[in-house]
Amino acid sequence: MKNNDQRSSLFWLVIGLAIAFYSRKYSLGTLSSPGPGFLPFLSGAAMALLALIVFLQQIPGKQNALKSLWANRKWLAPPIVMASLIVYAVLLNFLGFILDTFFLTAFLLRVMEPLAWKKVLAGATGATLGSYAVFHLWLEAQLPVGFLGF
Repeated sequence: MKNNDQRSSLFWLVIGLAIAFYSRKYSLGTLSSPGPGFLPFLSGAAMALLALIVFLQQIPGKQNALKSLWANRKWLAPPIVMASLIVYAVLLNFLGFILDTFFLTAFLLRVMEPLAWKKVLAGATGATLGSYAVFHLWLEAQLPVGFLGF
């Protein structure tokens, strides 16, 4: 089975590299103004990178090293952060920028990296005041005030 995985990953590696190589004949553009070859180039490069990872995973003796690289990771962290950002966006107009940002930061500091309440409150207050200063005072952006009026 591993031999088939190695062969198929080599096949997809060649295909990804070919896509990335031939997409260069179209203009890649820049990050701010991508050209018609930008997306095919990124797709080919991503395909080649993923195929290379699969190929390297199949090398005898390397499997334990790659498994230990990903061991003991917090796999629930990204979904929790995404869900909290969605709740943040939904509640932003109702709670206002200051309250909503404070609650989001406090939640993330308490749940994602469990800290003492003093540190959570200090960090959430500092992050909220800092972001308020940057967006409202410095950049003069209009921020939602919420139902409390601040």
